[in-house]
Amino acid sequence: MIPLTPKEVFIRTARRVFGEKRVHDYLIKRGIKLRHLNEGYESVSSSENVVDADANSTNRQTLIFMADGKWMHGGLTDRLRGMTSAYKFAKDHGLDFKIYHISPFLLQEILQPNKVDWIIDEKEISHNCSIAKPLLLYREDFDNDSALERQIDANHQQFHLYSCVDTLGDKFSEYFNELFKPSPLLESDISRYENLLGKSYTSISFRFQNKLGDFKEYIFKELPEKSKHKLMNEAINVLKEETSHHLVNEISKTLVTADSPTFLAEAAKIPNVAIVKGNSIHIDFNCSKKAVDYLKAFTEFFLISKATKAKLYRNRKYKTYPSNFPKYAALLGQVPYEIIEK
Repeated sequence: MIPLTPKEVFIRTARRVFGEKRVHDYLIKRGIKLRHLNEGYESVSSSENVVDADANSTNRQTLIFMADGKWMHGGLTDRLRGMTSAYKFAKDHGLDFKIYHISPFLLQEILQPNKVDWIIDEKEISHNCSIAKPLLLYREDFDNDSALERQIDANHQQFHLYSCVDTLGDKFSEYFNELFKPSPLLESDISRYENLLGKSYTSISFRFQNKLGDFKEYIFKELPEKSKHKLMNEAINVLKEETSHHLVNEISKTLVTADSPTFLAEAAKIPNVAIVKGNSIHIDFNCSKKAVDYLKAFTEFFLISKATKAKLYRNRKYKTYPSNFPKYAALLGQVPYEIIEK
């Protein structure tokens, strides 16, 4: 069992004493304040932005998923599950739904609307606090639909939601496909690698964070050199073992995804291993505004969703990160998923 952090202990104790509703409402209020999500909203504004937004408002309330750079919005998986969960809530509660994803790039350059027109322009977003208000979902283990319902009111036209919480479970694929389809840029990249991989391939994902010293992410520290080599060797040996099993089962190719360029370079040397070329970067910790710089992760996500089976490697000794990336990609394609733990 993973030991609880002091924060986890405090929250669990508070939930028992004060109840879930009061504790979560407090965490939301505090989170909005600490993230400065309520900054920039004015009771009276003469800005052209607000005038246009107010003039174009309708009687129907709108839930807008925000990724505008006010705070860390999470990685690719966090954002995708946050957006799809927000869409389901809007659909269930009779709200219009939009996505304002400009940080660090325009989402529609990679993912385009499928059955729902979720694109909203900046001029349509109000910052008049009598019309719009920021909302926050804080933690995975609360009743987040109830928490969101408590933040919605009849007095505002727009609700600006900051969240990476999943409230969908195994319905991720259904709502994702209503919202999104690959842009021509992404579709072209996916097709190129599908031709390389063939019709039957398995995917294996590795998530080292910065343990190998080559992936910038938050404050995660790299391992000492000796430990780096051991972790690298153990992961490569597992990959070799898995690929040999795949050949026995007549699966010709293995797609390998990882956040470590060093590991990917070694993995690519193994026969019948395919990798997606490009930079390994974290959306929240890269300043590039070019959508193409983030294309690699989206391509990998869709390729995993088309595999015959998706796997995640986890190393208990070196505590590699339990990434949700291959899990949600597998959910998208409804393919079998398992964790290889060593």
